[in-house]
Amino acid sequence: MCGAEFSELKGTPYWNARCSQDTVDAVVEHVTHGNSFVTTGQLVGCHRTTVARIVRAAGTHARHLHDLNARDLQVTSIQADERYGFVGRKKESVWDATVIDPSSKFLIQGEVGERSATLAQSLLVHARERLTDPHGLVLFTDGFLSYQTLFPEVFGRPYQPARRGTRGRFPKTAYRIPRSSAHVRIIKEYAGKRVVKVRTEIAAGTRARVNEELQVLGYQKPNTSAVERQNATARRMNSHLARKSLAFARLRIHRVSLAHLVQGIYNWCRVQRGLRRQLDVPKGRQL
Repeated sequence: MCGAEFSELKGTPYWNARCSQDTVDAVVEHVTHGNSFVTTGQLVGCHRTTVARIVRAAGTHARHLHDLNARDLQVTSIQADERYGFVGRKKESVWDATVIDPSSKFLIQGEVGERSATLAQSLLVHARERLTDPHGLVLFTDGFLSYQTLFPEVFGRPYQPARRGTRGRFPKTAYRIPRSSAHVRIIKEYAGKRVVKVRTEIAAGTRARVNEELQVLGYQKPNTSAVERQNATARRMNSHLARKSLAFARLRIHRVSLAHLVQGIYNWCRVQRGLRRQLDVPKGRQL
């Protein structure tokens, strides 16, 4: 005997679940419809710790599935944004940062952590690795300055500047932004908690490239509507992100696992009703 275990369920959330497959399916379904671990346990008929264990296994599986399939993506524009949540009785603020393709509404990359330059860099670098051509896209973001700082390094072409003279150190590596790339910032100005003005700023690239991409997307002006709408969808699917409530994750691992699970369900399991498609029979001005 080799001591190894063999099962057709190995590598899936059903492996060593210690409950039926129907129970696992029911837990994932209820949790990704915005129910808490306690409420899900009451609906399914199990303890909240069992729900947490299933979410951790399913979240890991969803992350591996995304890493395996989200490759060589052909996109011409992406939108990036963050949404906040809490861990441990709302004492620790943790953010979900996402990158989405506004054309297909596909979530390219998601990261969880503190809102910092490190989080923004991890988000953009991992998103770039999933793209076929990272030098031919337009990035739409909010006013978070880290995106503007990181855009040339992540999506530009590196080159070594010439050294002046024959002594001293060589200059640091610089980056050229291709003509096919651009970065647009949508900056919101607040008065208290209300948005009083929204202005756009082309931080990198040309206006001609931005206008070309807006025409492809069918937008009248630059915006981050796709990722903002996905933020609302994620808050409805994830009980840890519910607004104006006592919602929070008790442990960070639950926060991260549920974020990966929600992303996997959104990308691979549910129909995206926000996509444009031609109607079989036109209805008025709708084609």
